[in-house]
Amino acid sequence: MFERLRILAARTLIALACCPSAAAAQGEPPYAAIVDRDMTPAAGTLDLLTLERGAAALEDRWLPPLRFDESTPPRRALGIGYRFAKWFALDLPQDHFLMVVGHEVFGHGARLREIGAGSIRYSFDPPIPYGHGGAVTEFRGDVDVTRADVLDVDTSGIEAQNVLADHIGRQALAAGALRYREAWLYLESRLDGLRYIRSVSPRSGEGHDVRAFLLDVDDACDPPACTPLDASTLKRRALLMLADPMLAYAGYAWGVSYLARGRSSSALPMIPLPHDVAYLPALRFEMTPYGTAVTTEHAFVRHRRVTTVSIGVGDTGRERAWSAGVAAIDVVRRARVSGDLAVDLWRQPALDSPPDSQVSAIGGLAAATARIALGRGAAAKAGLLVQVGYKSDGFVRGERLHRGPILRAGLTYRP
Repeated sequence: MFERLRILAARTLIALACCPSAAAAQGEPPYAAIVDRDMTPAAGTLDLLTLERGAAALEDRWLPPLRFDESTPPRRALGIGYRFAKWFALDLPQDHFLMVVGHEVFGHGARLREIGAGSIRYSFDPPIPYGHGGAVTEFRGDVDVTRADVLDVDTSGIEAQNVLADHIGRQALAAGALRYREAWLYLESRLDGLRYIRSVSPRSGEGHDVRAFLLDVDDACDPPACTPLDASTLKRRALLMLADPMLAYAGYAWGVSYLARGRSSSALPMIPLPHDVAYLPALRFEMTPYGTAVTTEHAFVRHRRVTTVSIGVGDTGRERAWSAGVAAIDVVRRARVSGDLAVDLWRQPALDSPPDSQVSAIGGLAAATARIALGRGAAAKAGLLVQVGYKSDGFVRGERLHRGPILRAGLTYRP
């Protein structure tokens, strides 16, 4: 037994230490454009990722990563300068703007649409480096909301950024590689959320989402019945967002594989397990409509089928919340049909539960996704995507907060 463990440990070290760019991608994920009633983070950010991938593919035809021979050090330096200039002038503003649109339109905007807010308006600054890159979401009128709704609006911008990064991570795991543009978008989406949390201070203005979250989560929280959440505690907990190996892979794919070597993608090293299974763990921290939560995510990949198991605990200021979920991609794979399944279970405070006298409830989500090819054989590039399910009251990243059916539809295209 110890010999088997020694061999497994050696294989793990080799897989994690080897150059990630040595392997090629197993296949490009399909483009997908989907809609749902409120254009939730789960739907809207996937559409943004499709726009980003399409723009990157078009751009690479005219401005490929390797523009000329780089066989000598001066030519390599010139190539690095060319790629950095291309990224700074074209890629960075595109990706930053898409992330900000996700934050505002499919983050704050989605939560406002869910609670029936009217006259939602957005204003955007020019994206960096051509402007400050900020944005504002506003609405008019009164709405009848629960405590959880208010907190959900506060946190939904960063939530949408995390959902966008989740899409990138899942597609990279299924493909076996991470492209340089998505690598940068992953880095910016995750790290900008951490930066935003860490930036909160007594001098933060009224439009600061994290400041609003701290004020709202502590409203009517009276010790000892409830423990308030202070800024220093939130900042310290947010550092757990760095416990994500995909951040290191994304940094390598963008900084080394692309900038330094001119490669468009970099393979993902994972921990090898028996029966051709590859494994990658990660830790997630997030602000939620009941407080803060830490979730461990465990991704298992076999023959491009990705199964993710998540287990989380939450701090509500009074009682512990918990969650558990399983998401399986391509659990069904036929000639013209493929399908995914997702199941989540949780115990959280009720949406209108006050912090000093919380009432917790068990909730759940179950959803199935089908992708149906419109054609046969090699010609079957286009397809339909349909997702159906049901969710009870409670927070699940990217989904509606309130209970109701899950129904999404759209189109896919495999290049």
